[in-house]
Amino acid sequence: MAAAMQAAGARTAAAAGRPMGAAAPFAVARRPARPVRVVVVRAVDEDAELEARLAKLKAAKGETTDAEKRQARAARLPGGVSKPAAPAKPQYDFSGETLHWEGAPANGDLLLNIALGATLVWLPLTFGAIGRRVFLKYRFTDKRISVSDTFPTYGKSADVPYQEVLEVRTVPRGLGAWGDMVIVLRNGDKVEIRSLEKFQELKEYILQRRDALTGRAAGAAAAAGGGRPSVMDLDADDAAVGLGGGAKKGKGFSS
Repeated sequence: MAAAMQAAGARTAAAAGRPMGAAAPFAVARRPARPVRVVVVRAVDEDAELEARLAKLKAAKGETTDAEKRQARAARLPGGVSKPAAPAKPQYDFSGETLHWEGAPANGDLLLNIALGATLVWLPLTFGAIGRRVFLKYRFTDKRISVSDTFPTYGKSADVPYQEVLEVRTVPRGLGAWGDMVIVLRNGDKVEIRSLEKFQELKEYILQRRDALTGRAAGAAAAAGGGRPSVMDLDADDAAVGLGGGAKKGKGFSS
């Protein structure tokens, strides 16, 4: 039996062309190639798609879309302008002006805040007073009021022509040695001037220059108002009234 099996193996090896006893080669089975799928990604604008759907719904209901409303508003105005142009601001000539007074915030305000800074609670106000004394400059000429802030990273300036002044309010500080001033303009804006020396004298000068440049007499407003006080006389007891307590804060240079 063993001889028969050996003879059969020899015949199989001879038929395959390899010597007797050599290992039969093995075949590697290959997997069939998978089909390649190409995925195409398309960007979809969800907002545009939503607007298109809303437009279709409004069109089905007979309503006007937002785009049609905008076109109708633009068509009603000449040239398609959405709103009328703002009126031009008056231009003032400051050439040839004469200096009346120039200075920085009062020294008394600085000394008082430094002394109170020893309480530690007052330190923020002390730093504010130091900043005002170093960086703020006030300038009063015969044509305008200039307030300049020379802080390196936040420098700005404001020029107020006397013709734009409506009224001037003052509050005394430091037993009247200096005071704060608020200049109310004709357009409703306010300019604050803190720790100003000679504040009462400068207030009178501002009102005098305003009347001189606008051609108004000092008592014209009182006569026209049936004996009511004019703007020049509205400084009665400003210290008692104060500028705080819910008053509208101006665009000044406060710390």
